[in-house]
Amino acid sequence: MAVAILASQSCYCHNDQKNLCFSASTVSIQSFPQSSSSSTTTNTTSSRRFRRFWVKARQTQSSSSDKLLSNGKATPQKVVNGNGRVNGTSLVKRTSKSSVPVTVKPTRGYTDLPPVEDLKVLPSDEGFSWASDNYNSFQRSIDVWSFVLSLRVRVLFDNAKWAYIGGFTEEKQKKRMRKTAAWLRECVLQLGPTFIKLGQLSSTRSDLFPREFVDELAKLQDRVPAFSSQKARDFIENELGTPVDVLFRKFEDRPIAAASLGQVHRAILHNGEQVVVKVQRPGLKKLFDIDLRNLKLIAEYFQNSETLGGPTRDWIGIYDECATILYQEIDYVNEGKNADRFRRDFRNLKWVRVPLVYWDYTAVKVLTLEYVPGIKINNVEVIDARGYNRSLISSRSIEAYLIQHPSWSAPWWFY
Repeated sequence: MAVAILASQSCYCHNDQKNLCFSASTVSIQSFPQSSSSSTTTNTTSSRRFRRFWVKARQTQSSSSDKLLSNGKATPQKVVNGNGRVNGTSLVKRTSKSSVPVTVKPTRGYTDLPPVEDLKVLPSDEGFSWASDNYNSFQRSIDVWSFVLSLRVRVLFDNAKWAYIGGFTEEKQKKRMRKTAAWLRECVLQLGPTFIKLGQLSSTRSDLFPREFVDELAKLQDRVPAFSSQKARDFIENELGTPVDVLFRKFEDRPIAAASLGQVHRAILHNGEQVVVKVQRPGLKKLFDIDLRNLKLIAEYFQNSETLGGPTRDWIGIYDECATILYQEIDYVNEGKNADRFRRDFRNLKWVRVPLVYWDYTAVKVLTLEYVPGIKINNVEVIDARGYNRSLISSRSIEAYLIQHPSWSAPWWFY
């Protein structure tokens, strides 16, 4: 059995027969055909790199030759990032020689995607104001400050003993706080990606927030609305410069997961490789710019408030850290580079495996990785039923994390 962690990104680990994926709050386990005893993680990763294949095109009489995608599909060259390349990685295979088109048969391929266990129907974002294309910054600021002030008033009444009819009791207070927490979760969903992400982070901080709030915000991990498949297709085409049906042999319109910053679709390349395509939510950068300006003012307000722990908590520092993380997480090229770096750093560990990044299908807002299904780390019943050792998973997770941080010091959210 094996374990892996990729800082703020996805990564996978395996031994000869089983694969375990650690991605944020998810552990993924998959069985693979047994390899020979002499095979290693490095050899496995290297062999996958050579599964890509090229198709040569007959040169035409025009000044430029046909350009072909690495998945074997011919298409005119598209201009991506202004130079026909996706972040330094060419979408095409150039050839100066005139030759007859040759198709290389892949060593392994799929024509259809396997069913996903317990695949949930995700709610749509169409009913939320932040998903509207006409959402303006002034209206956004009003929504944010209305939420903050309403939350402040609710918390004051929850803590005021005189506000309880018939006298104050701890049971009455807990009941009212549960109602406030449920209201908070709904408001966070209405406010959209920025606040959903902050709510998810807050759900791990029982030391900062009441238990009722933490329990309710934890539900945001699984209940984030998805955007339409047509938006996803248009977004991919805009980022990669090629229609989805040309890029992939099969693209699954129904997402298998939706998070605060994006959602994931399964697909099959033209050479038969199964992949997942992570698509960023449209308009995310604009929302971040507006929200973070308001959140900075909110952090300053919290810092100057004694009732909100201003003297004892560094709210400004928390804001700065969150702002940095949010902008980093919407750069999928940076995420892919982290995956490649992680693969290099752990190339000598047999129990660590990192998913392959398909750079020909990756841009700043679209990330394509090899597909490995899995089990959520908090789904203890399934992990136990399949015979996985939770102690070994935990110890190797910690070991992998400490290997990444030899001179580790805990970040602000650890305390």
